[in-house]
Amino acid sequence: MDRKLKFSLKTALIAAAVILMAFGIPATKALAGELVIYSGRHYVDAIMDEFTKQTGIKLTFHRGGTVELFNRMMAEGDRTPADLLITVDAGTLERARIAGALHPFTSDVINLAIPAKLRAPDNSWVGLTTRTRVIVYNPELVTQEEIDLLNSYSAVTLPQFKGRLGIRTGSNVYPQSHAAMMIAQRGEAYTLAWLKGLVRNAGDNIFPSDMRVVEAVAAGEVHLGLVNNYYVYRGLLDPKWNIPPTRLAYIVPEQATDQLGQAFNISGIAISAHSKNKENAVKFIEFLTGAAANADIAQGNHEYPANPAAAALPQMRPLIELRLSPVPLAVMARYMVPAIDLIDKAGYR
Repeated sequence: MDRKLKFSLKTALIAAAVILMAFGIPATKALAGELVIYSGRHYVDAIMDEFTKQTGIKLTFHRGGTVELFNRMMAEGDRTPADLLITVDAGTLERARIAGALHPFTSDVINLAIPAKLRAPDNSWVGLTTRTRVIVYNPELVTQEEIDLLNSYSAVTLPQFKGRLGIRTGSNVYPQSHAAMMIAQRGEAYTLAWLKGLVRNAGDNIFPSDMRVVEAVAAGEVHLGLVNNYYVYRGLLDPKWNIPPTRLAYIVPEQATDQLGQAFNISGIAISAHSKNKENAVKFIEFLTGAAANADIAQGNHEYPANPAAAALPQMRPLIELRLSPVPLAVMARYMVPAIDLIDKAGYR
C-alpha cells in the first residue's frame, strides 16, 4: 500500500485493474432502489438497516482497504457499480476528487449538519466521524516528570524515550496523514527531522496497527506510543480488551497557542461521479450525518461525530475542549505524496 500511493495515476490504475480481475466481481450497475457502497470502514449494521427501513433503499457493501477500493473504483471508471465511497481518511477522498472520480453536490441538510472544515469545498466528500492523534502511555512506566514533557509530538523524540516508543508502520495512512499535516504547518525539513526522531526512538518497536501499539503500551513492551484516540478508548471500554486505566492513558499534545494544534482526520463519504443513483446517495449521506445516526456510528467506533449536535461517548473528552490543527483537511491531503517521500527518506518502514 505504501508504494501504491507513490505511483503515477497510470500505474495505480494498472495495479488496480489487476486487483479488480482478482476479485472477479462484475461491474454491474445498482438498481434504482439500491445503493452500492465501497467501504473501507465498517459501521454498525443496525444503523444501515434503519436507513433501508425508512427509505426502502437496499444497501450493498463491498468492503476492503481504503486505498484498494479507491484504486478499484478508478480502474473501473464509468463502469464502476459504486454509488458511494467510504474511506478512513480525507487524503484518499481528496485524491479521488482531484481525479474527477467524485460528484460534487449541494445539500442544505448536510451543510447545516457538518462544519465546513470537515467537508470538501465543493462537497465532493463529507466527514462522518473525527479522530485525533494522541500520545498514549503506561502510567506505571512513565513518570509524572516525563508526562509533563510530553506536550508536543516532537517530545516523543527526546533522548529519554529511546527504545521506549512504539509506532505504527509508516506504510499506513494514519502516520502518513499526520506527517502531511505537519508539512503543511512546519515544512519538510522540520517534518523529516521529526520522522527520523520517531524511527530512532522506536527502533524495532514498529507495529502493524494502532491497536497493537495500544496493547504493547498496556503490556509494558513499550512505554508510550502515537495512535488515533479511538484505539485508546477501545482498549479501555471494549470488553474484548478491558485494559485498566492504571496501565493505559493518553496525552492531548500541541494545545498551547504557539503549538501545532492536535492532528486530526476523518472517516468520510463521497458520491461516485458515475453513480446512476445520485439522489438516493445524497439521501444516504443526509441520513448518516443526521444527529441520531451520526452519534450511533461514532459511538460504535469510539470516535467523535462529525455533526456537533450528535453525542460522543460520555467517557470521551469533549472535542470542543481540544485545540485542533488549523490546517483544512483538503490542504492536508495535498501533502500526502510529499509525506510518503519523507517517510521513505527517514527509513520509517
